[in-house]
Amino acid sequence: MFRFMLFLFSYGICVMSVGNLLLYLNYRTLGYSWSAVWSFIVGTHELYIAIVSLIILFILIFDLIPSRFPFS
Repeated sequence: MFRFMLFLFSYGICVMSVGNLLLYLNYRTLGYSWSAVWSFIVGTHELYIAIVSLIILFILIFDLIPSRFPFS
């Protein structure tokens, strides 16, 4: 149950942070250059939150951490 709740939490965080990152691309329509937009995106916390939540999702989906120990 803990893994399922962690999956739902990290999926929600991933959706929100990637959504915000996509909204930051609207700065391009305001006349900013691509380098300015990407440097702004790299400086935000949402990028790092998205990366961490994607790593957690990868670990949970591909079952890299066993749900119980084999000899206990």
